[in-house]
Amino acid sequence: MTLLHDIRSAARTLRAHPAFALTAALTLAGAVGANSAVFELVNAVLLSPLPFHDASRLVAVEQTRPGGTTEPISLPDYRDLVENNRSFAQLAAAFQWSANLTGGEAERVQGMKASSSLFAMLARAPLLGRVLAADDERGGGQRVVVLTYGLWRRRFGGDAGILGSSIILNGDAHTIVGVLPADFVMPVRDAELVAPFPVDADPRRAARDAGFLRVVGRLRPDVTRDRAREDLDRIFAALRERYPDTNATHAGARVVEWHQTLVARQRATILLLEAAVVLVLAVACANLANLFLAFGVRREHEFAVRAALGASRWRRIRQLTLEAAFIAAAGCAGALVLHRLVANTLSVLAPADLLSLARRGTGTPRVVAFTAVVSMLVVFVLALLPALRLGRDGLLKAHRSASGDTSRTRGILVCAEVALASALIILAVLLSRSVANLHAVDPGIRVDHLLTIRLSLPRARYKNTQAISRFAEEVRTALLAIPGVSDAAAVNVIPLNGYRATADVWPGDRPAPPHERVDEAQYRMVSPSYARTFGLPVLAGRGFDERDNAAADRVVLVSRTLALRYWTLGDAPGKVLIVNDAGSARPLRVVGVVGDVKHYGLDAEVTPDVYVPVAQVPDSTSIWLANNMYWGVRTTADPKLASEEVRRVVHGVDRDVPTSAIRTMEEALDAALAPQRLNLWLIEAFAALALALASAGVYAVTAFSVALRRREMAIRAALGASRQQNVRTVLRDAARPLIAGLVIGCGVAAAAAPALRSMLFGVDQFALAPYVIVAGTLLIAGLAAALMAARPVHQIAALEALAAE
Repeated sequence: MTLLHDIRSAARTLRAHPAFALTAALTLAGAVGANSAVFELVNAVLLSPLPFHDASRLVAVEQTRPGGTTEPISLPDYRDLVENNRSFAQLAAAFQWSANLTGGEAERVQGMKASSSLFAMLARAPLLGRVLAADDERGGGQRVVVLTYGLWRRRFGGDAGILGSSIILNGDAHTIVGVLPADFVMPVRDAELVAPFPVDADPRRAARDAGFLRVVGRLRPDVTRDRAREDLDRIFAALRERYPDTNATHAGARVVEWHQTLVARQRATILLLEAAVVLVLAVACANLANLFLAFGVRREHEFAVRAALGASRWRRIRQLTLEAAFIAAAGCAGALVLHRLVANTLSVLAPADLLSLARRGTGTPRVVAFTAVVSMLVVFVLALLPALRLGRDGLLKAHRSASGDTSRTRGILVCAEVALASALIILAVLLSRSVANLHAVDPGIRVDHLLTIRLSLPRARYKNTQAISRFAEEVRTALLAIPGVSDAAAVNVIPLNGYRATADVWPGDRPAPPHERVDEAQYRMVSPSYARTFGLPVLAGRGFDERDNAAADRVVLVSRTLALRYWTLGDAPGKVLIVNDAGSARPLRVVGVVGDVKHYGLDAEVTPDVYVPVAQVPDSTSIWLANNMYWGVRTTADPKLASEEVRRVVHGVDRDVPTSAIRTMEEALDAALAPQRLNLWLIEAFAALALALASAGVYAVTAFSVALRRREMAIRAALGASRQQNVRTVLRDAARPLIAGLVIGCGVAAAAAPALRSMLFGVDQFALAPYVIVAGTLLIAGLAAALMAARPVHQIAALEALAAE
């Protein structure tokens, strides 16, 4: 009954002080809600283990080059690793593979080919049917395929009777033998189906310089990653000695926990968000501490009376604890609502690869528990100090000295929250400048009025360059007949999509360099009108035209960066460039120099590039263009309006050619900026929340100080001080912790800025302007809040000096 009485008393107290209760609950909800939303992302991406047995022993294996870069492993090197290693219980290989899925509407699907040892190593049961077995790799029988959960639901409607039926991939019938679970993680990102990898029949089984395999292994129980790396380094060293012509650049091995490789690109973004919301929580804690201190001081007289009437110390502490419990419960409920709003925003703004990792985590119970625990912990810890203070006996005299006892503590808390808020806002300004700089970067092409679409040609009918070139000419003719289309061109890789397609190059007037020192250039197969369609400037010489056909001399365009590496811009046309794009080197005559293009993102370095006419591509290389033929369509109006007509025209040339990934180059540019924009939007939102909390903290502390010093101000007025002088006194006292907090915050931001170096583009981390702007803005906001809180000083009359407590 006593407990029920205290619960009712706590509820009545909070109802009697709605401003305190509402402010505390909203402050808690805002800070904890933001933290729980980001925690859900951290939990799903960084904390949730891969859905496999003993996942910590699963590692990704890559080979390193002398410069420290990594690359996939060749098939013969992989077989040597399997046979000679002493560290792995199992090794498995997979590589990216795409196929035309026909029967119904043609579609290009992303998949992978994998050794059966992958599924044996992961030991994960399928959702339906079976996974790949060793017999599937040997060939000679029926072709089989395993579907991912996503493709099974999207293309086949989740039909449980799909097992045993056939689908047509690249013109061949494949029997569906299994469906993988929804959370199954692939070595190849975005793969939607898995086919067997016939190791012994692969045409690259003897090519040690053709690295294309992604290798995953399971370490033996007594082997560490460092020991496994040393073991593989030993094998690679032996291969370099035995095969110096092909393995000279294979410096060693990199062995990393597989989970880390999957989340590597998202780790920096997620940790930045986590740091930001932790700062917001710290600001909120300082604000709540001030609120509880102020509320406690106002009630010292009340609790002194309670003690005098016989209330025990435990009873008084329990009363305050129950009040804190109500606030924590309300804050937790609000935090869960805000968490859902932030999580929904993340689902809209976050890049696709981040969302795909986030969806594999099912951490709702963990997130709810996190929200509840943080809410309770924050409130109870912050309420504990005033509770213990008010719980002491003999506090009848405390009411008279409340201001002196707590003013220093409240000033320190204001200083802390202003410091944290200013540090977060400065970092937000730096990120904002970085994104603005990225927007100003020239991608090297004209992105306006340009539509792009991906085609994938059936391999059975497009086996050589002649067939592919003829198809490209027919498509271009059909596209130019569309009203509003001014030009069109094909290319194997469009700018800004990040795909890697390279060839070794060196100038023809110099000896061939050693294999380990040969230069790489981005390799592009293009139709003659590529430069005009994509708006690539021709800086010297000429671009391609219809003269550059299969019967003409072999020619090449080079980018500005590549031309300046070997010659000058004016001297490059007419020079000979050796390009190894057919398994052997061949000389090509440079006919022109074009501008540099950002292939890997606006913040990436420009690359040396070579462009070869489609009609002159070697047959052995043209297959890559057939698999991924991108078209750029230049229009005079909104390019989106032409998208359906472009699809219709392509299917009119060949109805079995799937069309996919149709979007404008402006959309591609937006996608390239999506990760940076996500960082900026969220950091700006959290910084605004921190600014609001800091301003509210300054207001609350100043208002409370005015209330406690009302008698002092009245005495000052009686002794001749004007109301303006009293206001200046209040503002001066409020400005001290505010200015101290700004100085400390600028120092914290300067210390933290180097950690953001990889996220800042074209921004001087220590430029004075952002620090001055943020400090000035926060100072104005803080003083404005203090001025609003000081308004009651105008109402204090000198007669109040005669009043006694």
